[in-house]
Amino acid sequence: MTMTAPEDSRPLPARRRRPRGELPMVGLAIPGRLTYRVWQRNRDVFFRLWKAEVLPPLLEPLVTLLGLGLGLGAFVHLGGDVEYVQFLAPGILVAFPMFVATFEALYGAYFRMTQHGTYAAIAATPVRPEEIVAGEIVWAATRMTLNTALIAAVLLVLTPWLGLVGSPLIVLTIPIAFVTGILIGSIGIAYTSRAQSISQLSYFFSLFILPMFWFSGGFFPIDELPGWAQTLAWFFPLTHAVELSRALVTGNVSAGLIINVGWLAVAAVPAFWLGIAAMKQRIVK
Repeated sequence: MTMTAPEDSRPLPARRRRPRGELPMVGLAIPGRLTYRVWQRNRDVFFRLWKAEVLPPLLEPLVTLLGLGLGLGAFVHLGGDVEYVQFLAPGILVAFPMFVATFEALYGAYFRMTQHGTYAAIAATPVRPEEIVAGEIVWAATRMTLNTALIAAVLLVLTPWLGLVGSPLIVLTIPIAFVTGILIGSIGIAYTSRAQSISQLSYFFSLFILPMFWFSGGFFPIDELPGWAQTLAWFFPLTHAVELSRALVTGNVSAGLIINVGWLAVAAVPAFWLGIAAMKQRIVK
């Protein structure tokens, strides 16, 4: 008589499944279509408050353009036929929208994360943490793009009077603003993920945003700065955005601008994943 061993009725251990879209050895999932829902939520809130959200960021660059361009510009001589207000306009076109993207990535994200409970509420839905962060970054870039488009419209209106825009290529500053917004928004989100109080967010402005704002060639040529300062400025994302903006607004486009485009595009990729990885740790802990 042949004896057979009884079958083990215990279930086999389940094989651990990697979350859908997760990159091996990284622990991050590729953001999917629900990223749009996070972006859409921020868009809907913006539409309810658009009058308060649009007017101040539009008036500040306009006042700066007229105050510095026409006031201080009377004492500034750049050489050639370029007036200071014409030099200033392309820098303002991308410099001031950077503030809007930064505020979204810092204060907007911080309040949604710690005060309003927005992240916790979204995390209770099928939306993955990576999609929450990606939606926030894309929204910050969208705000920068929108403000760039609005300022560009103002520059076009003032062009018959001040000669600010010399080329229809100004429309290409809109995608440049979006890529720059992705880069700056990603860095801002990564910093916000480590902030333990709202007061700590001011350090990001003081140590990164303000130096970049003033020393990226938007208000004066950086060619006359010391060598170390020019090298430092080259690593600022805004420096490349300003150079591209000035070339597109004036129409003085050259092959050398490929370096600026490549710098922004290449830097945006690791910054994007850094922002997602850093904020995901804050969301899921």
